[in-house]
Amino acid sequence: MARTPIPSETLPDQAVLDRELESYLGYVLRRAQMKVFQHLSARLEPFDLRPAQFTALVIIEQHPGLMQADLARALAIEPPQAVVLVNKLEKLGLAMRLRCKPDKRSYGIFLSKAGETRLKELKQLAAQSDLESTDSLNAQEREQLLALLRKLYRESH
Repeated sequence: MARTPIPSETLPDQAVLDRELESYLGYVLRRAQMKVFQHLSARLEPFDLRPAQFTALVIIEQHPGLMQADLARALAIEPPQAVVLVNKLEKLGLAMRLRCKPDKRSYGIFLSKAGETRLKELKQLAAQSDLESTDSLNAQEREQLLALLRKLYRESH
């Protein structure tokens, strides 16, 4: 039996399409993540950065000298992806690899002075982006959402 596709002009709007899916946690989390991610991406674009690169800068700031493999693990990416990411941060003058003293074959990743300065600005931008992309929540709801999400990813199996 042949089936005909529904013409796109007759499709219902997004709210109708989402109705049944909104009962699934994974779907709702993904939709919310996409909204927040797209908002932050737009704010980082003038700096030629993406959210993963911003995250990497924060991790490097917190753990100066960490190895590339450790950064990859922290970002949940493959080591070759971390190489590309760190190369980009170096190209932008925000981070640098320095040879480690104990093991001359290894390199630690550090923020450059420009990276330290830029990261201060980017953190403010990211905080503002979070507020703007969740402007339908009040401060208490935002804190409650953060607490619940932290609990979900830290304590769930």
